[in-house]
Amino acid sequence: MVEDRAAAALQALIARLEHSNAEASSHMERARQLQRLLEQGYSWRQILATEDRPLLTDLIYRNMALMNEIIGRLRREEARSLHDEGAKRDEIADLFGLTLEHVDTMLEQREE
Repeated sequence: MVEDRAAAALQALIARLEHSNAEASSHMERARQLQRLLEQGYSWRQILATEDRPLLTDLIYRNMALMNEIIGRLRREEARSLHDEGAKRDEIADLFGLTLEHVDTMLEQREE
């Protein structure tokens, strides 16, 4: 049986979403702490000088970057699966709202 790379990519997305969901409450609490400090009159300079590292914005940025990477992998694998099932390039482009050139690039890229 041929490995279903799109299903594996979907599973990776699910795992990342679960992890992100678990992190969200921690990030929300940290954001509320920052907001309370601002409301108490502290400056951004004062707050960020004593803020735990990595900064909240860095944590969220890293999560978004990883999520984008995983989503890109899933989309590429979905496109390949559609193509393997007989979908034409223009049909894939329409489904994803992409140009034919972008679809060609997705179909040519290989995951390691």
